[in-house]
Amino acid sequence: MSCPEDEIHPKQTASERDKSGPVWDMSQERAFIENLLSQRFNFFLVFFSLVVAGSINAKIQFQLQIILGIGSLICTLLASTLERSQEKLDLILKDLFSDESHPATIINKHASKGGSRRRVIGIIIPRLCCTVLLLGFIFSLFGILQVPKIKL
Repeated sequence: MSCPEDEIHPKQTASERDKSGPVWDMSQERAFIENLLSQRFNFFLVFFSLVVAGSINAKIQFQLQIILGIGSLICTLLASTLERSQEKLDLILKDLFSDESHPATIINKHASKGGSRRRVIGIIIPRLCCTVLLLGFIFSLFGILQVPKIKL
C-alpha cells in the first residue's frame, strides 16, 4: 500500500510542527547537528594537536614525513566531515530563520549586524590546520623542514 508523500509528511511551517505531537522537528535537528559539529570539531583539534606533537618529537626525517603526511590526510578527511556538518547546520538555520515566530529568528534579529561567525569553526579553522600540516609535509619532503640533529 503506497501513500503520496504529502500524506506521510504534510507541508507544515516550523511553528506548526512544533505545536504537533512529539516529532523530530527542526529545532531538535539544529540542537543535534550543533552538538555533533562541536564534538567533531573538538576531536579534530585533539587529532591535529597529536599530529603536531608527534612531528615535534620525530627522531628521524622519514618519521617526520610519515607523521605529517598521514596526519594531513586524516585531518583533511576529518575536515570534510566538519564542512558537511556546517553545511547542514546552515541549511537548518536558514529554514528556522524563515519562521518569524521562532526564537532563533527573534534572537538573530537582535544580534549584532556583523553576521554569523559559526563558519569559523566549521570551515576556516579546519582548512587552516590542514594547510599547515600539508605545508609541513611538503617542506619536510624537500628538506626545508628538518629534524634537528642531536649531538651526544
